[in-house]
Amino acid sequence: MIMKDERTIVFLMDSYKTLNLQTDTSLLLMEVLIERGHRVLWLEPAQLTLQHDSVMGEVRAVRSVAPFELAPMFALALDQCDGLLVRIDPPVDSYYFHITYILDYLCSSVVQFNDTAALRNFNEKVLPLRWPELAPPSLVTSDSAKLLSFREKHQDIVVKPLDDCSGRGVTRYQQVDDLALDNLTAEVLDTHQKPRFVMAQRFLPAVSQGDKRVFLLRGEVIGYVNRVPRQGQFLANIHQGALCEATELSEKEVAAIDKIVPFLRENGLFFVGVDFIGGFLTEVNLTSPSAIRQINQVMGEDVHLYMVDRILSEIAEQNAGPSMPLWTCCVKSVA
Repeated sequence: MIMKDERTIVFLMDSYKTLNLQTDTSLLLMEVLIERGHRVLWLEPAQLTLQHDSVMGEVRAVRSVAPFELAPMFALALDQCDGLLVRIDPPVDSYYFHITYILDYLCSSVVQFNDTAALRNFNEKVLPLRWPELAPPSLVTSDSAKLLSFREKHQDIVVKPLDDCSGRGVTRYQQVDDLALDNLTAEVLDTHQKPRFVMAQRFLPAVSQGDKRVFLLRGEVIGYVNRVPRQGQFLANIHQGALCEATELSEKEVAAIDKIVPFLRENGLFFVGVDFIGGFLTEVNLTSPSAIRQINQVMGEDVHLYMVDRILSEIAEQNAGPSMPLWTCCVKSVA
């Protein structure tokens, strides 16, 4: 479905040079939007401001994705745009939270993917515990004694930082790793010279068979891929060298998705990447879920085309008229 009206859509992005082009989903969406005649604008966090109660951005039009080319920067009142895709990778730290505070001031006519209040309110690793029967045994703590007790009970655990992604900082601790766990309490919990929360989960041996990424669009399953760790490794993240293969969803996984979908829809979570290991729900990725390129490859489909259809459909439903001419949005030129 191609929308008739030209739309202005802003992608709030990390710097292009930091993107992992192997997994990036945003560029796929941009390319299709440009091909369909829509205006795609690139905005980085440092160029986002709140001027009194007006959300402003120093943006660049994306002229081309491959090769990547941006037009000169200009200032724009973001309320005059049709959609905003927040595609900033973790860490979800104070800087990230401050971005969401600014975006709270956006006019409701600007459709946000995902809703920034939800990005602030829900943590990707902690969120599965809203459905405890779906998740593996887990502990969120900043207390080293409780962490040691959890390891003693389960013998084999993984520990994850709450604010990062792509497997960074995820470590496995087995019963014999007393020294390593001592190092964890010193280096992870006390990194910033004050208590820091981490998540510990019982290690799931089924990860050797893969970690499934299921991509949901407004609660609808649009694709999935199984990520298998490298030989001798336990991290199943693509960024950590995992092998991607075709897969199917089990009845248990389908039932789990059905259970969480109403919550996702109610909270404006349009793009979601759900992860399963051995049928357990391990993460609900909200910030900038990816793997669409890998899903396309293993499923032989072009899922990103459907994603663009749905983005435009959501905008059309919320804002029936065409967007304002871009020149009316400009406040000033930026040299």
